[in-house]
Amino acid sequence: MTEFQPIQGGGSLVVAWQTNSKKVLLVGGGNVAAQRIVSLKMSDADITVVCPEEGLIDEVRYRIEQSKEVTWVNRTFVDSDLEEADMVLTAMDDHEESLRIGHLCRSKRIPVNVADVPPLCDFYFMSQHRDGPLQIAVSTNGKGPKLANMVRQTVAKALPDKMGDTIDRMGELRAKVREWEPEQKQSGKRMSWVTKVCEAWGLKNMTRLNDLATKEETESAFDKLKEYFLKNEIPSINDIVPVIDTKKTPRITLIGAGPGDPELITIKAKRYLEEADLVISDRLIPQQILDTVTGELRIARKVTGKSDEAQQELMEWCLEGLKNNLHVVRLKIGDPLLFGRGGEEIIWFRERGYEPELIAGISSAFSAPMAANIPVTFRGVSDQVIITTGRGTKGSMPDLPLYGPTQTLVVLMAVGRASELKQMLLDRKYPADVPICWIENSNCPEERIIFGKLETMASVVEEHGIKAPAVLVVGKSDAVLNTIDP
Repeated sequence: MTEFQPIQGGGSLVVAWQTNSKKVLLVGGGNVAAQRIVSLKMSDADITVVCPEEGLIDEVRYRIEQSKEVTWVNRTFVDSDLEEADMVLTAMDDHEESLRIGHLCRSKRIPVNVADVPPLCDFYFMSQHRDGPLQIAVSTNGKGPKLANMVRQTVAKALPDKMGDTIDRMGELRAKVREWEPEQKQSGKRMSWVTKVCEAWGLKNMTRLNDLATKEETESAFDKLKEYFLKNEIPSINDIVPVIDTKKTPRITLIGAGPGDPELITIKAKRYLEEADLVISDRLIPQQILDTVTGELRIARKVTGKSDEAQQELMEWCLEGLKNNLHVVRLKIGDPLLFGRGGEEIIWFRERGYEPELIAGISSAFSAPMAANIPVTFRGVSDQVIITTGRGTKGSMPDLPLYGPTQTLVVLMAVGRASELKQMLLDRKYPADVPICWIENSNCPEERIIFGKLETMASVVEEHGIKAPAVLVVGKSDAVLNTIDP
């Protein structure tokens, strides 16, 4: 039977409680009561405050007399106050009476919150960030209200400015999509298209919808979006909202994403991914790394047997962003300048007047052997490292030197040519019993490490179903820190 991830208990059921026009009884008139009034009126609750006049602080009195946002009963609580209540909150200094009210509500099955008594609370008030339609709430399940407040502030600071306005704009888009395709059976198509737009643009670029200052600009933008929707295509944000900042200098940055582990990209690379206006990514980049992108994200399309055409499309996307004065990041797996066509891309950009900034990435040529505890150099065992690829220009095989007993050979993109590489190495005087190691999906959760000998190199691939991406390491260094079966 399939196993699923265990469920972590002990938390609260986090829901958005619709209290519109619900009758809420609030017992007390101090500082806590004032905070509760604000939270409840944000959800349009019908609030009745029960408290003697001498117990009212200025803010609660203002809500009663000036803004008339609450109904006030000038006396202490009586049991009959619960008769029409849908929810009860106590915020009073009389601890014993507060407990009594809490137990009374429990007996009547009325949801209750007793201030400072978590065991008697059917619900908690979370630390909340509000920006128009956006509500973000943080709960520590009653264990650390101040911590919840600190977490909420940190989250709020990480959001782009005017996020609430952005959500309103995206809400308009959802409503428009329903107009453009009103049939219920097309709901899946509508949802999928809007989701892809959000993923492609990212939060940072979605905020550019707020730049639509006039009714004419807004209608023009939605007309363009309608055209793309009807064609089931995802537009660039620049096709919908023209770039306004003409003084901004276009930039192109070539970033190495490393071997796949999101914790193995550099701090600078992570910062640029968060700051870039447009990120053009290879297909092999893990989702955890792509999730750091806040601007527009475009990912290479899979075009079987047409890698040159796919590469050209990526470059044209970059050029489009540069012409719009954007900071464009070209994101490549591993180290872009090690069998990554990075050098070719630099020349391509130079020919068009742009000089890329380079940010190094960790190549799997080094991280994969390390994942397998293979020191590619080791005194007395290996003093040379040869790095090559199993698939060169136009699919050519590598031109390898003769075997050297103190060499470590690292081959990228080799798994599809295991048989040919085996024979080539034997022809280059490699011993049949020299150790080999396949590292599949190095530095990723699904990583596999399989050792063997040169004579079994191809059969190991078949027996274990090794798939790309996989790195091959050949040489005596494989056995320095590993025990390899004869």
